[in-house]
Amino acid sequence: MGCSAEDLIRWLPDALGELLQSTSVVIDDKTYYQGSNSILIISGHTKNPQQIALLKIPFLEVNFSFAIIAFNDEQVAQVMAKFDLYTRRGGG
Repeated sequence: MGCSAEDLIRWLPDALGELLQSTSVVIDDKTYYQGSNSILIISGHTKNPQQIALLKIPFLEVNFSFAIIAFNDEQVAQVMAKFDLYTRRGGG
């Protein structure tokens, strides 16, 4: 993702909604959220920023792990579609 850990943490409440209560988030070995009985685990690592001319874009490698007993394929797709739509940034 082209964002910092702080950006992602700021976006999560709106991107995940009520699911955030059951989500654990660990980025660069720092725990930001620890949901009780987490059914979604988001982990990430900060990578070197991507640079285009003088523009530096932060880069965050993010992994999502869904509990199989809590989600079917369609539900995973719905969560990821909402997350992607909310976190997608564009210019114009």
